[in-house]
Amino acid sequence: MQRWRWVMATAIVVGLGALVAVLIQNDPVPTTTTGSTTTTTTSPTTTATSAVTTSTTTAEQRVAEVEAILEELWFGWFDAIYRKDADALWEVVATTRRYDAGLTAMQGMEFTSPPTLDGVDVEVLGILLDREDCMVVQNTIDMTAFRETVGGSTVNVLWPHPRYGWRFATDWSNSIDRWLDDCDVVARETTP
Repeated sequence: MQRWRWVMATAIVVGLGALVAVLIQNDPVPTTTTGSTTTTTTSPTTTATSAVTTSTTTAEQRVAEVEAILEELWFGWFDAIYRKDADALWEVVATTRRYDAGLTAMQGMEFTSPPTLDGVDVEVLGILLDREDCMVVQNTIDMTAFRETVGGSTVNVLWPHPRYGWRFATDWSNSIDRWLDDCDVVARETTP
Protein backbone atom coordinates (compact mmCIF):
# COMPACT_ATOMS: atom_id res chain seq x y z
CA MET A 1 0.00 0.00 0.00
CA GLN A 2 2.89 2.36 0.79
CA ARG A 3 4.41 1.86 -2.66
CA TRP A 4 1.08 2.62 -4.34
CA ARG A 5 0.84 5.90 -2.44
CA TRP A 6 4.39 6.82 -3.45
CA VAL A 7 3.68 6.05 -7.12
CA MET A 8 0.45 8.04 -7.00
CA ALA A 9 2.12 11.00 -5.28
CA THR A 10 4.95 10.97 -7.81
CA ALA A 11 2.46 10.84 -10.69
CA ILE A 12 0.58 13.81 -9.27
CA VAL A 13 3.77 15.85 -8.80
CA VAL A 14 4.96 15.04 -12.33
CA GLY A 15 1.54 15.92 -13.73
CA LEU A 16 1.51 19.22 -11.88
CA GLY A 17 5.05 19.92 -13.06
CA ALA A 18 4.02 19.29 -16.66
CA LEU A 19 0.98 21.55 -16.21
CA VAL A 20 3.15 24.32 -14.77
CA ALA A 21 5.60 23.92 -17.65
CA VAL A 22 2.77 24.30 -20.16
CA LEU A 23 1.39 27.32 -18.34
CA ILE A 24 4.84 28.91 -18.17
CA GLN A 25 5.30 28.50 -21.90
CA ASN A 26 1.84 29.82 -22.80
CA ASP A 27 1.14 32.60 -20.30
CA PRO A 28 3.90 34.99 -19.21
CA VAL A 29 2.36 35.89 -15.84
CA PRO A 30 4.37 38.30 -13.69
CA THR A 31 5.74 36.67 -10.55
CA THR A 32 7.62 37.98 -7.58
CA THR A 33 10.32 35.98 -5.84
CA THR A 34 12.11 36.76 -2.63
CA GLY A 35 14.53 34.75 -0.61
CA SER A 36 17.50 34.68 1.66
CA THR A 37 20.72 32.77 1.95
CA THR A 38 20.53 29.69 4.13
CA THR A 39 23.16 27.03 4.60
CA THR A 40 22.49 23.91 6.61
CA THR A 41 25.26 21.43 7.23
CA THR A 42 24.86 17.94 8.59
CA SER A 43 27.20 15.02 8.34
CA PRO A 44 27.74 13.54 5.81
CA THR A 45 25.51 15.66 3.60
CA THR A 46 25.30 19.37 2.91
CA THR A 47 22.32 21.29 1.68
CA ALA A 48 22.91 24.82 0.51
CA THR A 49 20.63 27.39 -0.98
CA SER A 50 21.72 30.48 -2.81
CA ALA A 51 20.30 33.91 -2.34
CA VAL A 52 17.43 34.98 -4.54
CA THR A 53 17.18 38.68 -5.12
CA THR A 54 13.83 40.37 -4.90
CA SER A 55 12.57 40.88 -8.43
CA THR A 56 9.50 40.83 -10.55
CA THR A 57 9.89 38.68 -13.63
CA THR A 58 7.60 37.14 -16.15
CA ALA A 59 7.71 33.43 -16.90
CA GLU A 60 9.32 34.32 -20.22
CA GLN A 61 12.09 36.26 -18.46
CA ARG A 62 12.67 33.37 -16.06
CA VAL A 63 13.09 30.97 -18.97
CA ALA A 64 15.70 33.34 -20.45
CA GLU A 65 17.52 33.45 -17.08
CA VAL A 66 17.53 29.65 -16.84
CA GLU A 67 18.79 29.34 -20.43
CA ALA A 68 21.68 31.66 -19.53
CA ILE A 69 22.47 29.59 -16.41
CA LEU A 70 22.51 26.39 -18.46
CA GLU A 71 24.61 27.92 -21.23
CA GLU A 72 27.23 28.98 -18.68
CA LEU A 73 27.18 25.54 -17.04
CA TRP A 74 27.49 23.69 -20.35
CA PHE A 75 30.28 26.01 -21.46
CA GLY A 76 32.09 25.42 -18.15
CA TRP A 77 31.65 21.66 -18.60
CA PHE A 78 33.04 21.58 -22.15
CA ASP A 79 35.77 24.12 -21.40
CA ALA A 80 37.05 22.10 -18.41
CA ILE A 81 37.06 18.94 -20.53
CA TYR A 82 38.79 20.68 -23.45
CA ARG A 83 41.49 22.12 -21.18
CA LYS A 84 41.66 18.86 -19.16
CA ASP A 85 41.18 20.92 -16.00
CA ALA A 86 39.84 18.54 -13.36
CA ASP A 87 39.58 21.29 -10.74
CA ALA A 88 37.39 23.44 -13.00
CA LEU A 89 34.88 20.60 -13.25
CA TRP A 90 33.87 21.16 -9.62
CA GLU A 91 32.68 24.64 -10.57
CA VAL A 92 29.93 23.10 -12.70
CA VAL A 93 29.24 19.67 -11.17
CA ALA A 94 27.81 18.82 -7.76
CA THR A 95 28.30 15.04 -7.60
CA THR A 96 31.20 12.65 -7.76
CA ARG A 97 29.39 10.64 -10.43
CA ARG A 98 29.10 13.68 -12.70
CA TYR A 99 32.73 14.63 -11.92
CA ASP A 100 33.92 11.13 -12.87
CA ALA A 101 31.98 11.39 -16.14
CA GLY A 102 33.87 14.62 -16.86
CA LEU A 103 37.22 12.97 -16.14
CA THR A 104 36.32 10.15 -18.52
CA ALA A 105 35.27 12.66 -21.19
CA MET A 106 38.68 14.34 -20.89
CA GLN A 107 40.24 11.17 -22.25
CA GLY A 108 38.23 10.92 -25.44
CA MET A 109 35.92 13.84 -26.20
CA GLU A 110 36.81 15.47 -29.50
CA PHE A 111 36.44 19.13 -30.39
CA THR A 112 36.58 20.93 -33.73
CA SER A 113 37.64 24.16 -32.00
CA PRO A 114 37.98 25.48 -28.45
CA PRO A 115 34.61 25.84 -26.67
CA THR A 116 33.12 29.31 -26.38
CA LEU A 117 30.12 30.57 -24.45
CA ASP A 118 28.63 31.89 -27.70
CA GLY A 119 29.02 28.40 -29.18
CA VAL A 120 26.62 26.88 -26.65
CA ASP A 121 22.95 27.23 -27.52
CA VAL A 122 20.43 25.98 -24.96
CA GLU A 123 16.69 25.94 -25.45
CA VAL A 124 14.58 25.42 -22.34
CA LEU A 125 11.69 23.11 -23.15
CA GLY A 126 10.28 23.34 -19.66
CA ILE A 127 11.22 24.26 -16.12
CA LEU A 128 9.95 21.24 -14.24
CA LEU A 129 10.93 22.45 -10.77
CA ASP A 130 12.23 25.85 -9.69
CA ARG A 131 13.09 26.02 -5.99
CA GLU A 132 15.92 27.66 -4.08
CA ASP A 133 17.40 24.24 -3.24
CA CYS A 134 16.81 22.43 -6.54
CA MET A 135 16.03 23.28 -10.15
CA VAL A 136 15.01 20.76 -12.80
CA VAL A 137 15.02 21.81 -16.44
CA GLN A 138 14.18 19.94 -19.62
CA ASN A 139 16.28 21.40 -22.41
CA THR A 140 18.12 20.86 -25.64
CA ILE A 141 21.71 21.84 -26.30
CA ASP A 142 23.49 22.65 -29.54
CA MET A 143 27.28 22.80 -29.37
CA THR A 144 28.07 22.18 -33.03
CA ALA A 145 30.13 25.39 -33.02
CA PHE A 146 32.97 23.41 -31.40
CA ARG A 147 31.90 19.74 -31.61
CA GLU A 148 30.71 17.69 -34.56
CA THR A 149 28.06 15.87 -32.57
CA VAL A 150 24.70 17.46 -31.97
CA GLY A 151 23.45 17.50 -28.41
CA GLY A 152 19.99 16.31 -27.60
CA SER A 153 17.18 16.72 -25.17
CA THR A 154 17.90 16.08 -21.52
CA VAL A 155 16.52 16.82 -18.08
CA ASN A 156 19.15 18.43 -15.86
CA VAL A 157 18.85 18.48 -12.08
CA LEU A 158 20.76 21.45 -10.65
CA TRP A 159 21.78 22.01 -7.04
CA PRO A 160 22.99 25.36 -5.71
CA HIS A 161 26.42 25.93 -4.20
CA PRO A 162 27.19 28.99 -2.06
CA ARG A 163 30.36 29.76 -4.04
CA TYR A 164 29.61 28.59 -7.59
CA GLY A 165 25.85 29.03 -7.85
CA TRP A 166 23.95 26.33 -9.74
CA ARG A 167 25.80 23.12 -10.63
CA PHE A 168 24.85 19.93 -12.49
CA ALA A 169 23.77 17.17 -10.11
CA THR A 170 22.15 14.50 -12.30
CA ASP A 171 20.69 14.04 -15.76
CA TRP A 172 17.58 12.20 -16.90
CA SER A 173 16.31 11.18 -20.32
CA ASN A 174 12.84 12.67 -20.10
CA SER A 175 10.44 14.61 -17.91
CA ILE A 176 8.61 11.55 -16.58
CA ASP A 177 11.73 10.00 -15.02
CA ARG A 178 12.31 9.98 -11.25
CA TRP A 179 14.21 13.26 -11.07
CA LEU A 180 12.17 14.47 -8.09
CA ASP A 181 14.04 12.01 -5.85
CA ASP A 182 17.25 13.89 -6.70
CA CYS A 183 15.70 17.00 -5.15
CA ASP A 184 13.88 15.52 -2.18
CA VAL A 185 15.32 12.10 -1.31
CA VAL A 186 18.94 11.75 -2.42
CA ALA A 187 21.50 12.56 0.28
CA ARG A 188 23.68 15.31 -1.16
CA GLU A 189 27.35 14.53 -0.81
CA THR A 190 29.84 17.14 0.30
CA THR A 191 31.91 18.13 -2.74
CA PRO A 192 34.45 20.89 -3.36
